[in-house]
Amino acid sequence: MIKVIFEGWEVGMRKLPFIKLLNEKAGFSISEAKKMKDDLVDNNKVIVIKTDNNDLAKEILSEAKKLKVLGRLEIT
Repeated sequence: MIKVIFEGWEVGMRKLPFIKLLNEKAGFSISEAKKMKDDLVDNNKVIVIKTDNNDLAKEILSEAKKLKVLGRLEIT
C-alpha cells in the first residue's frame, strides 16, 4: 500500500487545479475534493490518499507539487 500524504501548501497554491487533480486522478467527487482542499488550506489537516498503484501515487504527488501542494509518499 502506498500513501500520498499532503501536509501543507505554499503561497500561490493553485486550488482549483488541485481539486481537479483529486477528482480526476484520485477518484474523489468534486465536493469531496473541495472539502479536502479546504481542510488542507483552512485547517492544516493532513490529507492521505491510499493506493496500490505506485505509478498513480507518483503522478498525483508530482502534479500536486507543481500546484504548490506539499506532500510525500509513504510505503506501508
